[in-house]
Amino acid sequence: MRMRTLHELAETYERWAEDAEALANRIMVLSSQSGQAQVRQQESVGRLLQEAERLRLHAARLRQTPDCQNLASSSPASSSKDEATRH
Repeated sequence: MRMRTLHELAETYERWAEDAEALANRIMVLSSQSGQAQVRQQESVGRLLQEAERLRLHAARLRQTPDCQNLASSSPASSSKDEATRH
């Protein structure tokens, strides 16, 4: 089993954050409950959005590590972007 790089882990956190936000939005749209059930749904939405923010912050921290920065600067995608900006 291959170990994932920090860059891949950061991308995974970003996808999880997007999923959490999408779920929170769906809960808000579909929330037709009243009273106590609606309060619980709103609390769930708040927790999902907080988790999405934590995941994004963690992904950003991972991207700031030297290993991840070195990987990003040596990847074919980033080098082709560098080529495009030079011309």
